[in-house]
Amino acid sequence: MKRRRSAMVLTATFVLGTWLGIALVHAHDVRLDEAMDALQKAAALVDAARTDTETTTDPVSSQTQHAFDRNRAKALASIQDAMDHIAAAAAAVDSDGSN
Repeated sequence: MKRRRSAMVLTATFVLGTWLGIALVHAHDVRLDEAMDALQKAAALVDAARTDTETTTDPVSSQTQHAFDRNRAKALASIQDAMDHIAAAAAAVDSDGSN
């Protein structure tokens, strides 16, 4: 009976310690992870955007194509910048030893 109780206490302590360790590693708000996922999806969609789709019957001018490419690159850079800020915010919370 005593061994069983000791095993249960040891198991409970191990589970609690593991949970606490995981919680400390991921101390930041899970919404930051969700935001990162959304931005990754946005980047993939922007990157896949094209001016020569199957539904377009008239090709765009080189000036329009240049403007499209330039603005798509700016959008991708802005998304990457937002992702960098989110990662920095998560790292700041995760490295805070006061939790």
